[in-house]
Amino acid sequence: LLTELVIFGMAALSSQAPLSAAQVQGLAQSAAAGLAAKLGLSVTPDGALPSTHIGLPGAPLSPGEAQPDGSGGVNIPQTGDPQCDLAPASLAVVVARDGTVLATSYAACYPVGSQGSDAQAGAPRKMLTFVRWPVSGSGLVPLPGGTVAWAAAPVTVGQPPKPGAPGQGAADGQDATGPGKVFGMLYVEVPATAPNPQGVRVPSTLAWTGVIVLLAAVPVGLAFGLLSTRRLTRRLKQLAMLTLAVADGDFQRRVLVSGHDEVSLLEENCNRMASQLQASLDANRRFAAANARHEERSRIARELHDSISQELFSMSVLAGGLRRALPAGSPVLPQVETMERTAGGAMREMRSLLLALRPAALEEADLAGAIDGVCHAYSERLGIPVRVEVGLAGPGTPTLPPAVEHAVLRVTQEAVANAARHAGPTQITVRLQADEQQVQLAVTDDGHGFDVADRRAHASGLGLRTMHDRVTELGGSLAIDSAPGDGTRVRACFPLPAAGTGPASTGPANTVAADVPAQPGQEATR
Repeated sequence: LLTELVIFGMAALSSQAPLSAAQVQGLAQSAAAGLAAKLGLSVTPDGALPSTHIGLPGAPLSPGEAQPDGSGGVNIPQTGDPQCDLAPASLAVVVARDGTVLATSYAACYPVGSQGSDAQAGAPRKMLTFVRWPVSGSGLVPLPGGTVAWAAAPVTVGQPPKPGAPGQGAADGQDATGPGKVFGMLYVEVPATAPNPQGVRVPSTLAWTGVIVLLAAVPVGLAFGLLSTRRLTRRLKQLAMLTLAVADGDFQRRVLVSGHDEVSLLEENCNRMASQLQASLDANRRFAAANARHEERSRIARELHDSISQELFSMSVLAGGLRRALPAGSPVLPQVETMERTAGGAMREMRSLLLALRPAALEEADLAGAIDGVCHAYSERLGIPVRVEVGLAGPGTPTLPPAVEHAVLRVTQEAVANAARHAGPTQITVRLQADEQQVQLAVTDDGHGFDVADRRAHASGLGLRTMHDRVTELGGSLAIDSAPGDGTRVRACFPLPAAGTGPASTGPANTVAADVPAQPGQEATR
């Protein structure tokens, strides 16, 4: 279709204005000279033409318009119409000196052998009367049917006449038959209108062929398009079904990536989008579960503080008052003292449990401040000195992702709570360091320690499992070094992925190294 449009468009744009009458006259004169030369060479020795019919047989007729032949002349067709049409037409006639028609291309108007008044009446006879013998020239003549351009040239036997002697051989009144003699006069008449031969003309056969090809190309092109895009359409439908499934909440569905084109890139991106949405949904579910656990821990801590902790405090006060009221030698005094010590120990365990259940929020302070607050609370309420060393600032220190900060804080809180409740330490040390690749946390106490292998064999210790789950959830590792009588050291390592590494801080080092003094003797109040 595009090719045909280009061809027909060029043909339409390259068309030029038709030739002028003067230009047609020149073409007629050139055609007369050329045809006369050819006829002169074809005259037989006995002074006759091989055929009385001249012109191009089978050439298309163009009434009212001359046909340039492209070589500086015009085409003269053989007209076989039985009736003489007086409209201007392209014709050629060879006449003798006495006006007898020797050869013709339009027999209906100029029959062979006609002479003078015997020729066709009207315009043809007038033209033969107008053209006098001998003649060599051209001109324009207005006729009732339109203006015509005419031209005459002598038909010379064997060779054209010499310049300056066009009528040589006719002065004696005899028709020449020898070489160089004038055999007759060629009269050419064409309409004074002709198209410009330099313009591009599209033949009707080519135009119809183009139309047929166009009509055939439309259904063929549609069929080829449907066949060639069937696979592409199927892949696009699968993508549409995937998007609908994702919109309905099915993030597990995927499409098969095939090929290396733009659609395959779209399939890959859709699969990645579904995976990211599934990961985001899982993360939201984990966060929701964690928030639910935190809310439940807070509720349990409030219930313990409002009920059991107050009852233990009342029991301790009553036991202390009873101990002071009994005489020194009373037999129940040891039992009362034992009850007072038991109530005090239970209150101590309850305080440690409440601190472990107490949520530490990172929104109120940074990680270093939150860890320092947790350790200070244990020192203040349980009387255990806790040393804190946190280095999370300075050149080359990355910004920790929120998930890592939350896990570090919870592991620190759990490790300190375990040491305070089970190890009986005199001091606890918390160290936290970070570089561009990982975060290292170490919680060390000088308590009585325990057998790690035995504890793992009996699968006991909910706090240890909780810490292990938090660390491994982020791809880290947890190590516990302990032995009976040698204290305990909990080491946690959290890797920092490249995508989660933030810009390094340029401020001063924020290393907390503080010994929080114990404050024994403090009691829980309402």
